[in-house]
Amino acid sequence: MATRRIDWSFGPGHGPVSGVINAAGSALGLTMVADLAHVDPVWGATAGVVAAAGAVITSAASNAPGRALAYRALCWLGAGTWSTVALATATPEPFSGPWATSNLVALAIGTIGAAFTGRAFQNAEQRKEDERQAEVDAQLAHAFASQEALAQARDHERIAALWQAELRRQTRREVTVTAVEFWEPNTGFTLDVQLPADGTTLEDIKEHEKTLATSMDVPLGCAVEVIDPGIGRRVVHIRVGTVDALAEDHHLPDGCQPDTIENNLSMGIKSDRSEFTVNVRYNNMVLVGQVDSGKSNQLNVLTRQLVRCTDALVWAIDLTGNGRYPRPWVRAWKEQRAVAPAIDWIAPTAEEALLMTRAAMAIIEGRTADYEQLMFEQGWDKIMVSPEIPEIVIVVDEFGSLPSEVKDNLQQISDTGRGAGVRTVSCALEATGRYIPTPMITQARERVGMRVQDEAQLQYLFDRTWKSGRFDMSSMRIRGAGVGSSDAALPDKFKGWRMEPDRIDADSVTVGPWRPELDEPSVARCDVLTVSARNRDGYRENRTLNEVYTGRWDRTLPIIFPARVTVPAQPKEPAVSRADSSTPAGQPAAEPVSLGEAMADLKAGLERLANVEPVPDPGAPDSDLPPLPADADFSVVESWLNPGAPSTDAAGKPKPHPRRRMRQIVWDAGEPGIGPTAVHKQLDAEGYATTYPTVNGWMKDDAAAGILHQERERAPYTRGPKMLNPHEQDQG
Repeated sequence: MATRRIDWSFGPGHGPVSGVINAAGSALGLTMVADLAHVDPVWGATAGVVAAAGAVITSAASNAPGRALAYRALCWLGAGTWSTVALATATPEPFSGPWATSNLVALAIGTIGAAFTGRAFQNAEQRKEDERQAEVDAQLAHAFASQEALAQARDHERIAALWQAELRRQTRREVTVTAVEFWEPNTGFTLDVQLPADGTTLEDIKEHEKTLATSMDVPLGCAVEVIDPGIGRRVVHIRVGTVDALAEDHHLPDGCQPDTIENNLSMGIKSDRSEFTVNVRYNNMVLVGQVDSGKSNQLNVLTRQLVRCTDALVWAIDLTGNGRYPRPWVRAWKEQRAVAPAIDWIAPTAEEALLMTRAAMAIIEGRTADYEQLMFEQGWDKIMVSPEIPEIVIVVDEFGSLPSEVKDNLQQISDTGRGAGVRTVSCALEATGRYIPTPMITQARERVGMRVQDEAQLQYLFDRTWKSGRFDMSSMRIRGAGVGSSDAALPDKFKGWRMEPDRIDADSVTVGPWRPELDEPSVARCDVLTVSARNRDGYRENRTLNEVYTGRWDRTLPIIFPARVTVPAQPKEPAVSRADSSTPAGQPAAEPVSLGEAMADLKAGLERLANVEPVPDPGAPDSDLPPLPADADFSVVESWLNPGAPSTDAAGKPKPHPRRRMRQIVWDAGEPGIGPTAVHKQLDAEGYATTYPTVNGWMKDDAAAGILHQERERAPYTRGPKMLNPHEQDQG
């Protein structure tokens, strides 16, 4: 059985000779201090026995041979014996005990003997390694007939021998480098390493990555990475870069071909120039990155790989900038240059995001039941997606900006949507609870963290047992570099593909003919939603919302593409005067207008605007459920999702509006007043479904208007100077 390389020193950073000298000096110093303190001589022998026992136990735990156990035990017992004799021979006379010449000579002789013995053992071990290397060289010379093949084999063997020696020196493990594979192009190499059968693990080698890179003089920006190749528990790969692949820009490869969501999606290249991929067929994904880290570019790369899939639909949520991230992906379709939108549904507002997530939940709730017979025939317990039954991938940018209810819906979708073919991709600035819920990260087996300055951010994303120094952050100093983990594998460094805006536009046109349509049963489930809406009196009642899915573009396109602002073209010719550039040929130039005349014209225009008659309010539309306006109040949509309150009391009499009833409660409270919590409780007891924030907002607004009065913050509300009896009159 292979054993760990024997440590013949007495402390880190020392060899057999310097280690023994260092240990002897320590024993001499401690004995001198003990003599000055008049310590009993028996403590010297006791310390020697304890040290010998500790050395034997430590060496035995590392599977050291018997000669190593005996060597360490005898050295410590000898030191303890010398200390006991030195303390026992101490007298009041000067230069006695540990200061006596005879005792110092005895210590020196013992130190020299131990040093030479350890050195002899180490030399014997080195000779065995040299013999093994000579045998390998002889086998290579016999196996390769041509000098070229022999030279190449010797080059591989030279690298293997150098790294094997350094690995054994630093890790003190009997690891063996079995092969060296150069990368194509030649920007580094991978070492195949066999671990000894003594319990050594990948983590035992991985903690030496930085020191190996320094001792082997790996170029700046490159790194040494210990990874698990997935071959066996005793096989690890060590990637050594010689050219910083992460410092270069790697543009997305040319061409755009159809793909399937069942395949892995390429996101970039690793340090060995192999592709880094993710799979969102069954897995949720989380993508985080600080500002200017390349996160938005990676989001577009992922979107491009998704829209190429003929069996997947992308639904995008982005509340920043009227759908800033997904807008370029549907511009070509909006301008009638593409036959279909690359992204199937975009939510640029909180209201639309709420509708989208509720639609996805409705699909999840019934999709497996709709295709129960098909799943039985296919022998599968999940929807087998296809162009006829596409998977839905909800991609969310800036997760932290979403309303709490939308976040809750997305978390439920990530928890329950796997069998129905609905998955989520969540993007945020940080992997902390402030930006994205921890359960969302827990459920995500695909995780990507772009360049970060604080390594603790990687701990939040990948696992709570993250060790400092797990990655060399200096090798990820370039925008677009990151760390990724696919299917819960160990995190790995990569550089994301670079995707320019013109490539987004071109690919959005190319993928148009491949885009699938949402299957009819799913459309039927999400196109009509039953919600709770407020009537004209402010009470909630169940209503049916039609064309949630089929009418999505009618609601969102005016928001995503507002009226264009004309931007003057910048002249490419030398600058000319304004009069020359604006006057048609053959016409005289207009006379310049003075500043005073311009201000007078502006004042006159403002007066004309002030005298314009206001347009009368047409009132509420006749339809039961009006379409959502672009600037809809989220509190209105929120009220749709809560159960309604009856519009009459138990006696069948009409109940007052909840805001008027709030004023009645304050009126009835009299001089002591009443707080919003008590008012909300009374409204709730009377069957009103008004929330506490709504009641609190009403009371603050009435206090500002003088209808209610509040002496100080958090004080109860009382009648205000402008308040009339709400039981008799309307306050307006």
